[in-house]
Amino acid sequence: MAANTRSQAQALSTQFLSKLMSKDAQVRALYAFRLKTTTVLVSQWSCVEEPKIFVPENTRRCVSSKERFVERRYLEASPFLESDHLVIECSIIILKDPLVSETENTSEIVLPPSELSKDFGKLLESKKGADITFSVKGEYFLAHRIVLAARSPVFKAELCGPWREKDALCITVEDMEPTAFKALLQYIYTDNFLPMEDYDDNDKKEIVHHLLRAADLYSIERLKLACESFLCMNLDVETVTATLALADHHGCNNLKDACLKYIASPDKMEKVMASEQYDGLKRKFPNLLVDILEGVCKFRKI
Repeated sequence: MAANTRSQAQALSTQFLSKLMSKDAQVRALYAFRLKTTTVLVSQWSCVEEPKIFVPENTRRCVSSKERFVERRYLEASPFLESDHLVIECSIIILKDPLVSETENTSEIVLPPSELSKDFGKLLESKKGADITFSVKGEYFLAHRIVLAARSPVFKAELCGPWREKDALCITVEDMEPTAFKALLQYIYTDNFLPMEDYDDNDKKEIVHHLLRAADLYSIERLKLACESFLCMNLDVETVTATLALADHHGCNNLKDACLKYIASPDKMEKVMASEQYDGLKRKFPNLLVDILEGVCKFRKI
């Protein structure tokens, strides 16, 4: 049975490839790429929004823009480049032409995209039916216990368990920025990041730093990984030491390796060690100096 299934899959794969490679073929297809490591860390999918026409004689027309390219300096500092090897996962969906019967008139009903995320976002924004309030450094956020409990085991225990907050109408959240808590609620309700177009690069990194702490505090693992991935791809001399300390404190091993690899790179190491942020790291987290030394030995090519 397994052999037959494998043979059928191989035959189907060959059929799809032949469609792409056949002379004079014009194939409608969707495609997506993402980077992978040997561990569980993956980057977000980079997808085309509309089907592209693949023509064997001219494949360049299938690439929509240069926005999907990654600068080499970011790639070399990321955890996705391992021992000079890069793994790129590609997913291709070929859209076959519908079969229309000559004797039967059929109409295709196209389902619209799911609006679940949008509807829950509206629920959060409208605050209708909210039954819990959070106070975060003087700002108040209304939410729904059942939604929070469904998305976070910590919220579930806090709001539905035997804890004293079970019957509380307002809970004070300590050691968290209001922007981070707002972004946390946005992700819990919609599974998407809070829009950050109005923030500059440094503010975005700071928000994601706080958001990673919140994701770890409330055990929202997918959000934590998404924050790790964002920070891995946006390391720089000014923030890499703070990101390293953050990764070490919250057990983000992939992010920590990315920081050590960035610091160990020949064109970055001297700049990092000359920065004020590195002096602060030595005072506050002297244990990380050993990790940096080991990282230099591990990642730097001598």
